[in-house]
Amino acid sequence: MRRTGHIRQRSAGSWELRYSLGTDPATGRRRIITTTLSGDRKAAERELRRLLRAVDTGEHVDPTRLTVRAWLVNWLEIMRQEVSPKSHERYAEIMANFLIPALGNLPLTKLAPIHIQKAYNDWATGGRRDGKVGGLSPRTRRHIHRILRSALTRAVEQQVLARNPADAFKKRLPAIEQRAMTTLTADQSACLLAAIAHTRIYWPVLLALATGMRRGEILALRWKNVDLERGTLRVLESLEQTKTGLRFKGPKSNRHRAITLPAFAVEELRRLKREQAEELLALGIRQSGETLACGRADGQLLQPQSLTHQYTRLIGRVKDLPRVRFHDLRHSHATQLLKDGVHPKIAQERLGHASITTTLDLYSHVTDTMQSDAAERLDAAFRPAIARVLGSK
Repeated sequence: MRRTGHIRQRSAGSWELRYSLGTDPATGRRRIITTTLSGDRKAAERELRRLLRAVDTGEHVDPTRLTVRAWLVNWLEIMRQEVSPKSHERYAEIMANFLIPALGNLPLTKLAPIHIQKAYNDWATGGRRDGKVGGLSPRTRRHIHRILRSALTRAVEQQVLARNPADAFKKRLPAIEQRAMTTLTADQSACLLAAIAHTRIYWPVLLALATGMRRGEILALRWKNVDLERGTLRVLESLEQTKTGLRFKGPKSNRHRAITLPAFAVEELRRLKREQAEELLALGIRQSGETLACGRADGQLLQPQSLTHQYTRLIGRVKDLPRVRFHDLRHSHATQLLKDGVHPKIAQERLGHASITTTLDLYSHVTDTMQSDAAERLDAAFRPAIARVLGSK
């Protein structure tokens, strides 16, 4: 049977497509689908032909019977091929804990800004997974919005939806309060290193403070990527931990980079390499270029979460030091660079930021001080010259 449909222009550049799915066996009535499309008449005709062909081949998805839950599950499966396992894991948690319970039972084509707004209001005052009183943080709510909007954008692209109802909130998202960054001074960093020098955690902490590398990058560092003669190392991999296990991947933003090491770090890494070779040899293992610099005693992978737990336990025992996270050691490295007058572009390259804007935004507390220093230097340069010129008149 040759199926037909109808096209009606709603407004300039907007078209209504109507076509039949045949007879509903439950009611005996014809099932008519109506959808809209932006573009010209030829685009509308092409889309109608595609829809009719999909009905004939059994590939048609009836948008009127598709729930938000079904679409989100479908989108999540698509994302499995497009994002990292860690990101996919986070998306799945957001879906299961927030989006599907709040919106999942609604028909996808009936989802409206008012439904989304109610969910956002509920999350602003409650919904915490730890059982504590209060709403989700602004950062978490913005993350939920980004995931929902991305999923619905894909529905629009595949013409399951005519428009994205989440677009209505682009300018009304909760503001994120910037928390004061806690970092260690050079003296505090030295005290920390001295306090943990007898532990295996000393080496990852040393690298974080000396290079600004991320936790996963440190745990993926192999000796073949460390040149102790030239005093440099290359960041080519990162170790990622998910619920399914460990895997190596490229660094964040896939930015491979070289980092020049300070002399004290070169000396300590020489010692590490020598002591590690002896330790492994005692176990019958030969150290090679593939050996991890910061692995376990047997040379195997050290889990990122294990490193964090061990570090947190140790720093809690060090007196007179702020309780900084392991990631704050990277911030301490960057802060020290900028305070010592290193150009922000160099700091960006060492940290592996995608752009210098990220570096300047993150460390604005340091650049404010740099502004004061710049003004003082300008004053020192101009004041004598101005005094000479004015004095000669």
